[in-house]
Parts: sequence; C-alpha cells; structure tokens
Amino acid sequence: MDAIFRFLIKYEPFIYFVLGLAALLSFRSAFSAWVEWRKAVFGLEKEMAYGRVRTAGVLFLLFLMLGLSAFCMVTFVAPFLPAQSLLSTPTADLFFTPLPTLPEGSPQPTGLFTPEGTTGCVPEQIIITSLKAGDQISGKVVLKGSVNIPNFGFYKYEFTPMGGTTWVTIQAGNTVKNNEELGVWNVSELTPGEYQLRLIATDNQGTELPPCVIPIRVTTGQ
Repeated sequence: MDAIFRFLIKYEPFIYFVLGLAALLSFRSAFSAWVEWRKAVFGLEKEMAYGRVRTAGVLFLLFLMLGLSAFCMVTFVAPFLPAQSLLSTPTADLFFTPLPTLPEGSPQPTGLFTPEGTTGCVPEQIIITSLKAGDQISGKVVLKGSVNIPNFGFYKYEFTPMGGTTWVTIQAGNTVKNNEELGVWNVSELTPGEYQLRLIATDNQGTELPPCVIPIRVTTGQ
C-alpha cells in the first residue's frame, strides 16, 4: 500500500494529465455519438448510437472519479501513512494533540537546565528558526522554520522530556517551508521543566532524514 501512495505522489501531475486527456476524449466521443443519435432515423441506428453514448459517458465519469480519488488520496490520506508504517519511535497519530499527562514510563522533567545546543539542524533545509537552544517558552508557541529537502514528502515535529525516549507528535504538514510557520505548540498543560523539540523531514520514498533537535525549557504562565 505504501508503494502505491509513493507512486501517486511521485507521478501525480502525469496521472492527472493522462486521466484528464482520457476524460476529454471520452466526452468528445460521447458528444459525437449523441449527435449521431439525434440525427438517426431508423431504430437500429438510434440504438447503436445510444449504446455508444452510454459507453463513452460511463468512461468519462470513470476517469473523473479516478482523478478525484487520486487527488483525495495524495492530499488527505498519504501524509498519514508514512507516519504509521515507517516511524521507529512510539508516537501518537500524526495530528495528535498532546495530553496533559505524558506517556506512562516517560521521565518527568526535573533538575537544572543546561543547554547543549541543537543537533542535526541544516539551515534552509531542516531547521527551527523561531527557537534556539535554552529558550524558555510558555502558553501557545508559534513555530517557524524551514523544511526543504530533495524529493520532499512531509514533515512533523515532536517533543519529549529531557532524557526521554518516547516522542509525542505535535503536528505535521506536507508542504515545503522556507522560514515559514510550521504550526503551533500549546505547552500550557505540560509540566514545567526541560524538554527536547525535534523537527523531522521525510522524503516521498518514505526515508526519514536525521532530525533537527533543540533543547528548551517550559515555564509556567500563558
């Protein structure tokens, strides 16, 4: 199933072109047969022309439905599938909203915070620009950055308490970003303390690139 969706994403414009051309030819054939049916005098001639109208009309609707189905799968379904089949860490659904309680077994954020700097971030390719290592955040935080890699598929950003191994997905998207808004992270219900925030990019073949990781501190307040 993943291979099918990767094929649809990779050849999306070509698929639309072929289906559009086929639909246009079917419509032309249906219209031509309809004109013949209108002009036909004898019953057998009318019946044959009507049969061609019906066949061409069915093909026209079929090609339209195939094009619409491909569009819906690429736009609304495909961004979810790689996260379900290719993620190596236990995460929630792609657009999961973090709950106040962290996953069972995750270490709670405690102790003093010593920024260690970001890791894996590449300017203009995969980077969070609105935060830097050691920043203190609270309330709703608008995240900005860049996700622009060859053969781009989708991106997502996640968090975990400092030292934790269970990452919780905050949000995701399937459009290239160049120092633009990635989404919003509401940290008002998290326990104040040390966390790590990471941005992950995945190409259209399902290959996950090294993440951009930033250590931050969540504080009280809105």
